[in-house]
Parts: sequence; structure tokens; C-alpha cells
Amino acid sequence: MFDYIRVSCCVPAIEVADVAGNTEKIAAQLRQAAQQGSSLAVFPELCLTGYTCQDLFFQQTLLEDCRRGLDQLRALTGELNITAVVGAPMQIRGQLYNCAVVLSAGKVAGIVPKTFMPNYGEYYEKRWFSTSEDLAALGVTEYEGTPVGRDLLFTVPGGLSFGIELCEDLWTPLPPSTFLSMNGAELILNLSASNEVIAKRQYRKDLVAQQSARCLCGYVYCSAGCTESTQDLVFSGHSLIAENGAILAENEKLLDTDYVLTMDIDLGKIRADRMKNRSFSDAARLYGKHERANGVDMFDPEWENQQSWDSDGSLYPLQKLPFVPSSRQDRRERCRSIFQMQVAGLKKRLTVTGGKAVIGVSGGLDSTLALLVSAEAIRQ
Repeated sequence: MFDYIRVSCCVPAIEVADVAGNTEKIAAQLRQAAQQGSSLAVFPELCLTGYTCQDLFFQQTLLEDCRRGLDQLRALTGELNITAVVGAPMQIRGQLYNCAVVLSAGKVAGIVPKTFMPNYGEYYEKRWFSTSEDLAALGVTEYEGTPVGRDLLFTVPGGLSFGIELCEDLWTPLPPSTFLSMNGAELILNLSASNEVIAKRQYRKDLVAQQSARCLCGYVYCSAGCTESTQDLVFSGHSLIAENGAILAENEKLLDTDYVLTMDIDLGKIRADRMKNRSFSDAARLYGKHERANGVDMFDPEWENQQSWDSDGSLYPLQKLPFVPSSRQDRRERCRSIFQMQVAGLKKRLTVTGGKAVIGVSGGLDSTLALLVSAEAIRQ
């Protein structure tokens, strides 16, 4: 066990309401992710139908096509030994929900409905979808024998636990991923259909990085591609794979689609960080109890082919000089920060010792730095 997991963000070139065609494209990318050694393939929000179906979501024909598409993909996960998380509309207890469907080993492992429905600006999801809170109010925890809810915590062989949220869930003051992480989720998956406006890409990137840092987790964010764009919305297909505040992988094009982004995540590092960070465990003890997770065990001894959840870490990004920034501007800023901190420390010491200092200068870099720091501290 190397304590790495390989994940893929899969963004197919979706056509609105073409469920059969979309299913084929999703299947093709699922095969590609499996060939790359991924254990987990994450697809965009509502990728089976397309996010911009609008009132077509109410058509029973579309919903029946989705069930057939999910059945095909479910069977394919058993053949490929890979877990897929696919976005689809689901009709449960007479209401329509925007869901992430977890498919693994030829079965539906769980269904996670979206919690927060954007209904402002260019978004009006409440026209079509109910929220996970509506589902909870009905007391529904299963759908046709499958666990359903925003609080599902999926546990796989080897001990990894992952949770799921959808798009707008991340953009709220208290995302579901916060509670999922405090209940043990080491990996968060986000199925998204985030539109593109000026400066939103960087904001989205910062949001994903900050949430992965705050939750001390891996975060996989997969968003709808540009083929879903309409006269009202432009989608960019922006995908991100983050780990505890660091962006490990990101697609390069501003407007992108039809690609698979694959990366290893270091679970060992996440676990070590959580073990050392007492504030995280204190927060979990204090706030985690307010919304408990419902565990879903994805290990079944009756399954003939158990999926491997272990990666060798060969795709994990390694830096030759991990403490030295790659860009010249960043290096200069790092050096300036180090210099200013040393000056501040010495200045404080000199005020206590009476302003006297003895410096030995050998001509090397260390003594030269000491001389420069001393001169600046005395000058100030």
C-alpha cells in the first residue's frame, strides 16, 4: 500500500438532452480513465442530460433514458474495475433531484442529491429541482434499496473515505464537505456546471484550494465543458485536483471539453497532516456531531473482482527544489520575506541587548547575509 489514490476528472463533449450519445461519450472516457490506472472517475454535474435542459427535465422520456444510461454505465464499472461518479437528474418520491450517482463493481453504491440550489443571476435551479433538505424532510434514506442523502460517506478497501458535493454547495458559507471531512472524508468530489465570467476562473481555483486546505483533504472538482454553452451561459470545463491547499492538476485551456485529467493524491500526507493538526480534531469533535455522516461500505466479499484503490504515486507531481519557487518573481518575493523576517528578529534582539552586535565575516554567503541583515536592523 503506497497511500496514493489515482483520480480522473472526465469532461465529455456533452450534447443537451442526447442521453444515449452522452452515455457513449461517458463510457469512452471511463475506459480511458481505467486505462490510465484511475480508481475513481468523476464526471460533471448533470452530464447524462446536459446541465441546460431547462424544462426538458420534466419529460419522463428524458428521465427514463437516464435510467437506461445509468444501467449501462453501472455494468461497465464492473467490467473495468473502476468507480464512476456521474451527474444525473433523479426522480424520488415524486420530486426531481440534481444528483451525483456513485457506480462501482456493477452496482449503484449511493446517490447524493445537491443541497444548495442557485436561484439568482443567471441561475434558477429551483424551477426544476428539490434540495437534499426536502429529501431529508421526507425521511428518505434509500431509493430502491440504494443509500441516498447529502451525508453519505463512502468507505473503500484500504480505509479511504470520500464524500460528495455538487457545484453551488462549495460556494456557500458552510459547504457539506466541511461536515463530511470532520466525519472522516479524506477525499471530496465535486460535480459542477460552473459558468465562466471575467475573473471567475481564478476565484474558483482559490475556492477549491482553500476548501482543501481548510478540510485537510484531497478535492476533485470537475465542471461542465464548453459544448454545453448557450446564449445565456458559457461553460469552460474547468477541472481541478487539489490536496491540502495545493493545486496538483488543472486543465490548461480557458474553454475546454472532451478531455480526461488524471492525477495521484497522497493520502499518506493527508492522514499525517490530520494527525498532527489538533485544531482539526478539535473542530471535528465540536462541530462534526451537528451533522453526522451515513457510512456506505463499498466492500462486498461476494463481488468476484475487487477493485484496486492503490496507486504507485508515479503521477504525483514532484519538484526538484520543493522549497524554491519556480518563477523569478516568486523567488524574489520569497527572498525579500526571509530577509525582512530576519531583520525584524535581530532588531528586536538589539533593542533588548542595548544595540550591540558582533559579526564574524568569512566572505561566504551565510556571513554576507548576516552582515546585510545586521546593517539593515541597525539602520532601522
